Amino acid sequence: MHFHSLSLNGHDATLTELLSKAKKGDKISCMITDPRCMGMFYELESRGAHIFPPLLSQGLSLSKVHQALHFMDYMIPSTQVLFRTSKIQKLLRRYGKKRIVKTVVKEDRGSMGMAAHPCWSLNELAWVIVHVTPFPIVVQPMLEDFREFRLVVMGENIVAKEKIGSDGIFWNNRIFGGVTKLIDPTKEMVEFGKKMMGLGKFPWAYIDLFVTDADTFISEINLSGSNAGMRDYKLNTLKRKMIEEWLADG
Repeated sequence: MHFHSLSLNGHDATLTELLSKAKKGDKISCMITDPRCMGMFYELESRGAHIFPPLLSQGLSLSKVHQALHFMDYMIPSTQVLFRTSKIQKLLRRYGKKRIVKTVVKEDRGSMGMAAHPCWSLNELAWVIVHVTPFPIVVQPMLEDFREFRLVVMGENIVAKEKIGSDGIFWNNRIFGGVTKLIDPTKEMVEFGKKMMGLGKFPWAYIDLFVTDADTFISEINLSGSNAGMRDYKLNTLKRKMIEEWLADG
């Protein structure tokens, strides 16, 4: 499946129908799950069709590399994007000069936390880049003292949880013993999250944040995500309502 809920002016449609029938002013609602299909929707947009969620938010949702480049000023300092092996030496020298030893390598399209590879030395970083992760990749310094939160914003509906990992385990996922705890998000967290949404044209968003004593950084942002621990808030229902409201508007 390359799409979820593909529709033209509120009616179910196939990609073939969209490409043959869509015209200026038409409304296309879709959730693209394969980045190879993005070009076709940019072509539809060039005809004057309106697409929801906006293509920028969909492209960002599909690529950690795109997110790192787009939100670089709000990522962990010294975050780097690598597209080829020829840049490894330069990266290692830069981190060495800054005394950055522990790092995390993120695969472009992985999910469930399994695309993040912790590296405890620069030697291990070099090995992981060469032997484990396909290019392109995101490389970030590993934060030591921080808390991780998921903030979900859907219109006026805001819910947040803290992701707490098991002792000695890098990943905070439930599969590795991590737990989640519903929290009341701070005003600063909500303002930061909404700013990221504005920069990426997200009508709603699942936002992962790293919070230290001194700063807040964006980890990832997506149009979809796990509702574990948040099921009582009926987030998928809210999402469908926002799509229906967009289709009905004007």
